[in-house]
Amino acid sequence: MRINNEMQNISEYFGVDKQTLVMYYNNGWEMPELRRGAFLAYASHKSFDDVMNLRENNSWGRVEYLIGLTPNDLKTTQDDIISTQIANKLDINKSIVTFLVKQNYEVDEVIHGILYSMYVDKSPADIIEMYNPPTSNWEVVADDLGITQEELDEIHQKMETLDLGMIKGPKGPEAMRF
Repeated sequence: MRINNEMQNISEYFGVDKQTLVMYYNNGWEMPELRRGAFLAYASHKSFDDVMNLRENNSWGRVEYLIGLTPNDLKTTQDDIISTQIANKLDINKSIVTFLVKQNYEVDEVIHGILYSMYVDKSPADIIEMYNPPTSNWEVVADDLGITQEELDEIHQKMETLDLGMIKGPKGPEAMRF
């Protein structure tokens, strides 16, 4: 079931037909390879088949070079995916999320900053700046902002229901998880 869900997520995020993914999986390709190939196809606007054909005889770094992707292209694509997912899940303007992601904040920090800002009169960026572990964790930030326990419970409830799929993991196409 987990594999099926991962394939569905890859298909939805990157536009690769799920049956194509199943075919590759049944031919011995592992999920990390399929995820990486789908990401690179998405980032380069090349077909998934073209990317996977190149991968048969090349390292991923070489495939990236052959399809014309630079590290900046990869980061831009990853940042766009992260921004889109968070904006859609939290029903907020993508430009707000994009601004925070481009500041290189972690996904967890972006989400906390946005959710906390819904309860106080501070920007998400100002809130994230208040977070400085180990001296000030998110509970300390919430307390400093005057967020009540009831509001904090609502925030935690929203976070649990976000289901952000692949963006829960660290940044970078090789680290994307579903």
